Amino acid sequence: MPLVQRCDAAGLRTILNNFFTSKRRSAGHSAHICAFRPALISSNQNLLVMKMKRKCLVLLPLAGVILFFVAGCNKDEETQGSGKESSNSLVYEDVSLMDQISPYFYDNHIYRIELLGANQEREKIVREVLANGIEEGSLMIEEAQKFFFNHTQVIMYSIPTLDPEQTLILYESKGLYQVSMAHYGPAQGGQMSFALKTMDDHDYFSLKLDDQNRIGDLRVYENEEVKSFNRAVYSISLKEESQDETLKGSSADCCRKEGSWRSCMNCTVDDCGSSWLCKVVAIVAPAELIAGFAASCIGSGPDSRC
Repeated sequence: MPLVQRCDAAGLRTILNNFFTSKRRSAGHSAHICAFRPALISSNQNLLVMKMKRKCLVLLPLAGVILFFVAGCNKDEETQGSGKESSNSLVYEDVSLMDQISPYFYDNHIYRIELLGANQEREKIVREVLANGIEEGSLMIEEAQKFFFNHTQVIMYSIPTLDPEQTLILYESKGLYQVSMAHYGPAQGGQMSFALKTMDDHDYFSLKLDDQNRIGDLRVYENEEVKSFNRAVYSISLKEESQDETLKGSSADCCRKEGSWRSCMNCTVDDCGSSWLCKVVAIVAPAELIAGFAASCIGSGPDSRC
């Protein structure tokens, strides 16, 4: 008699495994299959399929929990990674300048410079720039820097452009922004020329430097956009500052008490207009240092603090 496999659970699993994996046994091995009625096979198959479906329904929620956990871990790792990337990094700092404030505008008043990280602050700066008609592709955004001054609370940002002679300058005060373009490059006679312009290509501050960084041909222009920005900052400052005369420095005599930004600047640079005697103390960013000259007069007006 031919060998007949036992019709127990193990035999049934073997048959069903062969059935679901679509592997047909050859005719020579048919004698090893359990000899039971087709109706029984069909019944047992249906029963096992139902059991497998139940197991799948139980395992699916578990699989979902595992996937959610793994995705959450990956998201946490990405967040931690981006957290390192988003921090501003220190480029330059001289804390002694916080207490040693020179009365001369051409001295260094920048006590701290930061390189902006990929964070919300940088995104906001870029939005301000794009709103002024600048194409993002022309900017070297990853090299954007932030400047802190010891003689004003105005913050200055700089973004290099693909043109090495042009740097985007933003002044921020009281949540308001003034976007400008600094042009810094060689001029005739071995001099360097600097011009600060609003985005409508109108000048509002320019000068030249000789080979010893001495200032000459310094000019301050009437500029409606800068005038409007200065007036807005001045108005907000009056509302925020205390009415205490000592705090406001109303008895002090300083250029910031001039009636406009241009008048303040003319007062500030009066001794250096065309004398070639005042010398710029260059640090790590000469173009930004010169652009910083304009920051001290932002928010100037009759009742401004000195």
